[in-house]
Amino acid sequence: MDQNTKMSKRDLLSIIAAALMAFIGILIETSMNVTFPTLTKEFGVALSTVQWVTTGYLLVVSLVIICSSYIKGRFKERYIFMAGAIFSIIGDIFCALANNFTILLAGRMIQAIGTGILLPLLFNIILERAPLAKRGVFMGLGGLIVSLAPALGPTFGGVVVFFLTWRDIFWILLPLMFIGLLLGLSIEQVTPLRKERFDWLRLILLGVVFISLTLGFNTVSTLGWINGQFGIALIVMVIALASFIAVSKRSTRTLVSLKIFKNRVFVTALLAYIFIQFTNIGINFVLPNYAQIADHSTSLIAGLIMLPGSLIAGLSTPLWGRMYDSYGAKRPITMGNTLFFLAIVLFAIFSFNLSPVLILIYYAIFAIGMNMAFANTMTYALTIVGPEQETDANAIFNTLNQFAGSIGTAVASSFLASGSGSNAASVMQSGTQHMFIFVGILILINFGLYHYTFKHGDKQLAK
Repeated sequence: MDQNTKMSKRDLLSIIAAALMAFIGILIETSMNVTFPTLTKEFGVALSTVQWVTTGYLLVVSLVIICSSYIKGRFKERYIFMAGAIFSIIGDIFCALANNFTILLAGRMIQAIGTGILLPLLFNIILERAPLAKRGVFMGLGGLIVSLAPALGPTFGGVVVFFLTWRDIFWILLPLMFIGLLLGLSIEQVTPLRKERFDWLRLILLGVVFISLTLGFNTVSTLGWINGQFGIALIVMVIALASFIAVSKRSTRTLVSLKIFKNRVFVTALLAYIFIQFTNIGINFVLPNYAQIADHSTSLIAGLIMLPGSLIAGLSTPLWGRMYDSYGAKRPITMGNTLFFLAIVLFAIFSFNLSPVLILIYYAIFAIGMNMAFANTMTYALTIVGPEQETDANAIFNTLNQFAGSIGTAVASSFLASGSGSNAASVMQSGTQHMFIFVGILILINFGLYHYTFKHGDKQLAK
């Protein structure tokens, strides 16, 4: 790690290229949430089916990201970037030209491979090239990508769908992908490569874990929380997870090291990070649908009400990174989690009377709090584990970040379907309240997780 405070232009271009492509991948992901009512009508499929455009996408992203430690050690970063960019571009074109839902879903899966390659690469490039004295700022910018893009997505999607068509989401971003591809030519290799054998068995077992859990949660929206299919999915998940752990203990092939989970501070920080992302993606799914179904707003309004909060939170993200560099992690993370929790409580209390104006105000508080805590939690955890485990820690954080989003979307959809009422609007309002109460409990638990993290983490850093 370079201890100086300066970075070369090539390093800056490398970060910009990876950040641009990762941002586009996540932006499209949440842009599609606003299109769900339109897609259900155009393709004649149910909302529970359409949500696989997001759920399936995040699932594939998760499985690709878990391979990032091996990919980074085996191939040059420039080639990794080019592969990710090409997958993203091909998938984008598939989606733009899709004449049925199957092709659209296939295009999203191809794009997911690209995002799964590019997202961890962004953080690896930052960790390798950013000066240690400015790590908080640069990791904050990386965190901005994975937190601001989901928030801007509904706004972008709403505007495009209102004035153009959902296909134009893909056409508009395609030129930016080619620009990112060209910028990626600046990436130079800074670490030696390793010749290792890939662990396909562990990847397959992990795939079974993720897929069974996702399928299980998706049954809840139609069959309720207590149903046989959900129970079977959980049993399959537990068996696959136990097999994955058992194989990991004796495997000599490379996927991701589980030794890092012996560090309890890392585990508690990771869990808090997962709860934040689960809540973030879930609520970014709920609010645009609430605005359109409960408030009878247009897709344009549904997107725009989230824009002010997204912009304020996004533009202030570097400030929280500098706060981390100047005062440590505890102050911005604790303040952020408090604001995050406050916004969720307000959403829950007023969920039967959430006008577009109230959504705008509460979401601004929500987004600011989320951004303060999110990236700084990851930065603190990666600093705790040290340089020798950073790549594995990065892979785990980004994998579970995306998988938490996938489950967050599925669970949010289930809560919306669990609402009660005489019409679609009242069902949406009731289901939304259930969702906010649930995620409020998760973020309340985060206060305890952060207390443990800082109490023991600061001792580890002091050694």
